[in-house]
This record gives sequence, structure tokens and C-alpha cells, in this order.
Amino acid sequence: MRLDNETAALLEQFNQQVPDLHNQQVSIETSREGAQAMFIGLQGPLPTECRISELNIPSDAGDIPARLYLPAVETDTPLPVVMFLHGGGWSLGNLDCYQALVASLCELSGMAFISLEYRLAPEHKYPAGLNDACSGLSWLFQHAQSLNLDSNHIVLMGDSAGANLALSTSYQMNGINGIQLKGLYLIYPVLDVYSPHRTYPSREQYGNGDYLLSRDAIDDTRAFYLDENGRADDPLVSPMFLPDLQRLPATSILVAGFDPLNDEGRQFADKLQKYGKLKHFDNFDSTIHAFLSFGDLPVAQQARQSLAEQLKADLLPNK
Repeated sequence: MRLDNETAALLEQFNQQVPDLHNQQVSIETSREGAQAMFIGLQGPLPTECRISELNIPSDAGDIPARLYLPAVETDTPLPVVMFLHGGGWSLGNLDCYQALVASLCELSGMAFISLEYRLAPEHKYPAGLNDACSGLSWLFQHAQSLNLDSNHIVLMGDSAGANLALSTSYQMNGINGIQLKGLYLIYPVLDVYSPHRTYPSREQYGNGDYLLSRDAIDDTRAFYLDENGRADDPLVSPMFLPDLQRLPATSILVAGFDPLNDEGRQFADKLQKYGKLKHFDNFDSTIHAFLSFGDLPVAQQARQSLAEQLKADLLPNK
């Protein structure tokens, strides 16, 4: 297994120019500015065959900003919809950082997407972000018809810490108050912030800081996310410990070969398989954590197309 040439060149650029974004020694504002500059600068061109509008989703904690993506061609038929939760260690990232990725998936799949800007740590500790995700899903289910979206064809998707939130939201909400999710897509998910790093060989092998995400960054994100009473072994914080995966919808997992999180993604896929809940598993073995956000990478374009085809097969099987 080796890095593809384009990923290797990008990593060299990162290691020369990009500071550690998850670092308690610098201000969170500085980290967020760095993350925004990196993700927006490397997201690639914004697709044009997509209509984008702003939403504000009411919740008990205040309005949640969101962004609705619709295919360029209007239709009278209600569209399947994907609620997307961005990554960033629960503390970085926003709608703008993920605009090109989400718009690309909308354009390629022909489905609607709603990207949610949940509250971030450390200002808003667990479970604030998770509560926002649950509120967003509940609102989407209740208001889908008014947006010409199909409440019977809702999928959750997230990357990294956003995948963690998508998984925990699915676990809490699927089958509740009429919500029946049609799928769950976990992109290089954060699944365990409790166990020692040595539990997962990929963290030992790829977590030294040379491959974008480091073991130290994982530790810092946990410290940002949890308050002094928070438990890292809470299954809604570390979903590797969820007791009953039967409650989940059909679930797809995508991992990257040179990602410290690779092994936990694989192990969780094995658990899903035992419950009959694993729909797809993809390992893009030549690249790194967060690669889907770097839109000029050929492997990112390949993975986006693959995800779009899976969505169409899962949600539009007769088309």
C-alpha cells in the first residue's frame, strides 16, 4: 500500500505550511481560521448544477443555521434527502468549508442535501452538537413536505466527527416518532475517544502527525468536546460501544488507508456485519483522513462519484 502521488504532494504541502489545527495551545479562533482557509482553499471548484439556499431550523437552544442543496432541474416529485453533518473534531468547520463537497454530492446523485451547522465545542460541550443534530433531523422529518422532500427517504451522512454525530443521532432517533431512516453513511468516522491509541494499530502507524490527523489532535478534540463530568466511554460519545446496532438503519462506511481512524472504521464495519446492518464498505487505501474535502484530488473525485452511485442505488433502486 502506498500513497497516491497527488495525496503525497498535498501532504508535503500540509506538513510544510499547515499548523496543527486541533491544538489547545493556540486559541480556538486561530484554529478555526486555519481550518477555514485550508478547507475552502482546497475544496475545488463549486459545482454549478445545484441550487443552494439558506435555512434556519428552530430548536429549544435557538436557531440552527443550515443550507439546502437541490438539483438544478426542478421536479414535482418529492426528492430523497441527505442530512449532512460536517467534520472538524466537534470544534472546527462550518457550512462554507463543506460547500463544494456537499454541492458535488447533490449534483452527482440528483438528491437533495441539507448541511447543518451544529454548535461547536469548546464553547458548547457535549451534548450540544448532538442535540442540534437530533433537532435538525426531527425538523426535517416534520417539514420535508413543505420543501418538496420525501420524509420517507431520509439518509444521514457525516464525515469524521460529523459521522460520529450522524451515528449517535441515528441510534437515538431511528424508529422514534415516525422517523424511519433509509440509510446512514459514515465517512472516516470518529468512533472511539476512550480506548488507548494502541488499541488500533492504524493510530500507532499513521497518527504521528505526518498524515494530517494525529493522535495528539484526537486527544485535544476529546478535551474540547467533553466537560469535566463527561465520559469518553459514553456510547453516544464513543459509538464503538453502542450496545445494540439493530436499532440502526442500513449503514455504509468509507475509510482511508493512511488514516489513524482506519482500524476503528473497519472494526465497526465488522460489528455492523454481524447485525446484518452493513450496506457498503469502501477503503480508499492510497489516501488520508479528510480527503473527500480536497476536491482536486483524483481519489476524492472517485470517492464522491462512488458515494453518489451508492445513494442512487439505495434510494432510487428503480431508476
